Amino acid sequence: NEKNNAIAVKITDTGAKGLDKQITAAFKEQVATVAAEKVKDSGTEFETKITRAMNNTSTSFGETAQKIDDSRRKLGDIQAKLDTASQSMGGAKGTVADVEAALTDAQAALNEVSSLVNQAQGGIGDFTDQSTSAFVNGATAVADGTAQAQESIADLTAGLDQAGQRFDYATQQANGAVDASAQSIAELKALLNSATLSPQATKELDDAVQRLEEGNESNRRLLGNLGALSKDTQAAADSVKSSSDAINQAAADTKATSQTLRDTVTSSVPEINRAMSNLSSTASALSATLEAQKGTMREADGLLDGVSQQLLATKDTLGDFDTNLVALQDSLRSIQGDVRSLKATMNNKVLQNVTGLDADEIGQFFAEPIEVESVTVYPVDSYGSAMAALFTNLSLWIGAFVLMVIFKVEVDKEGFRRVTVDQAYLGRFLLMAAMVVIQAVVVTAGDILIGVQTVNAAAFIVTGVLIGLAYLSIIYALSTSLGHLGRGLCVVLAIIQIPGASGLYPIELLPGFFHAIYPLLPFTYGIDAMRETIGGFYGAHYFKYMGVLAFMFLLFFVCGLLLRKALSHFNALFNKELKDTELFDYENVQVMGNGYRIADVIQALDSRSGLKQDLDHRDHDWSYWLKLVAVAGVVGVIILILVSGLLPSQKPLLLGIWTAWCLLIVGAAVTLEYLRISLKQSAELLTLDEDDIKHPARNEDNDLAAVAPAETEGEK
Repeated sequence: NEKNNAIAVKITDTGAKGLDKQITAAFKEQVATVAAEKVKDSGTEFETKITRAMNNTSTSFGETAQKIDDSRRKLGDIQAKLDTASQSMGGAKGTVADVEAALTDAQAALNEVSSLVNQAQGGIGDFTDQSTSAFVNGATAVADGTAQAQESIADLTAGLDQAGQRFDYATQQANGAVDASAQSIAELKALLNSATLSPQATKELDDAVQRLEEGNESNRRLLGNLGALSKDTQAAADSVKSSSDAINQAAADTKATSQTLRDTVTSSVPEINRAMSNLSSTASALSATLEAQKGTMREADGLLDGVSQQLLATKDTLGDFDTNLVALQDSLRSIQGDVRSLKATMNNKVLQNVTGLDADEIGQFFAEPIEVESVTVYPVDSYGSAMAALFTNLSLWIGAFVLMVIFKVEVDKEGFRRVTVDQAYLGRFLLMAAMVVIQAVVVTAGDILIGVQTVNAAAFIVTGVLIGLAYLSIIYALSTSLGHLGRGLCVVLAIIQIPGASGLYPIELLPGFFHAIYPLLPFTYGIDAMRETIGGFYGAHYFKYMGVLAFMFLLFFVCGLLLRKALSHFNALFNKELKDTELFDYENVQVMGNGYRIADVIQALDSRSGLKQDLDHRDHDWSYWLKLVAVAGVVGVIILILVSGLLPSQKPLLLGIWTAWCLLIVGAAVTLEYLRISLKQSAELLTLDEDDIKHPARNEDNDLAAVAPAETEGEK
């Protein structure tokens, strides 16, 4: 309720703001604490996941590198097997050459058998035509031919058997190499499928494995052809053996019937001829078969050359693949080291910052984000001690001002034969100075008694006394020089100095108007000097402040003395007007001489008509000018009020302008009134006799004289 009390509203506003701030701080603290807890929990979970992922990744890279190392060892075994297969291919190629030579020898033997059979058939024909003796010779020749044919057939059969065995051995070795290659290729494909590689590296390795598979299939087809060749060779050997058995059977039959040859020549010869014919045809067929086998041997030799080249190409491909695996293994080891380094870095820096969050501390930070650390340079124990400098100076100023109100500033010359202006001014000042000293001692001692902090009690009291004397000099000078107007200026100075001398707030917080007048105010130096004795001395600042106050003391003392003489008639007329109002208190102002202007006195003695003309010339409608000044003052105040409403931020400056304007208006009004009264007083010379005019002129000196009417017996 703003109607009840003005201060209560400010208190409730402050309480509401404080409560709002407290609730907001508590809410922020709670929100920040919960958020920090969530972030901390998320950070811990994330740390666990990323640690697990890094461990799994590092383990996977290590396992992959180990598998690659195992694959390299298997590649070494495959390369060794390929070397063995290459050597086997060389042996097989030699075997093929031996088989081809054996086939050539067998073909030659068959040709010889065929020739012998032909010879035997010719001999049988001759035997048929010739006698028994010739038959016996022919039979013997047949037996010899049969024996030779049997020997050739045996050699051929042995060569074919040996070639077949070599074919079988070479085929077995080649089959083993091809099977080993197929197994290695399968292992490589499984390794590639399990490894995590870049697409480019995977494609290159797949192409190499595909080429190995194609070469291995080609080798397998070649081995199939070699197996067929081995079977054909075995069939040829079996056929030769069958022919050999037939010849042996024929020879046995011939031997068995040799005793009855004579009797059975006619019947046996055809059978022998048929046997010989069969043998000849068999030899011819076998020779053709051997010729075909020789072509197969040449094809086998070419196939073996191709297999050898394919094995060399496979070996080179495996070497390149091994090089790629080495590079891949090095990359995996490097990546594994990077993952471990990343894990260590994450554990030491980023994640620890998250998982190490202090939720309570963060909540407190959000509730009070700024923590001010104050370092006290000159500690003051209480707020009262801090404000004592201002209110002590204000008390000294008001005490000196009250003396101007209680005591008369004008000196009564009764009882004195001769009193000068200087003597009267100094005498009244010394009387008030004694009162000011008593006031200062009472105020400063009272401060100490109620607990105001001081670093030196004696310095505190002495400082108060000196400050009081300086203020007395200022107030006394204004009061004696300007009278009631000077007292009004003292009140205005007291009002301005309370905020303008940094007694309440630092001067840095005040508007520019106070910044401008700050160095000119007596309170500025009195408060600072008093603070030195309360909080502690710093360098020569105390003496600087007291020096400025001493300068002000002397300046205003001298100015007051001079202005007292110059403005005495003004004060006398002003107090006379106050007396005429019968409302205000006034003083019996003591002036020098009779109060008339010297120029007017001389002119009155010289020519009263000239004085009258001069007074008429100087006379004006003073009431009109006073009204004009009053209207100007009111209009100026209204303008300042309107401007202050439009410019609220400039109110301190406008307040200073308002004060100066009011002083200007008051000064103008007082000046006009003084001129009017002075002119009126000069007109009194026209009513005085010449002797009355000469007498005060002759007696005018530096003595004081009362101009205002005496009201008391003492004044009379």
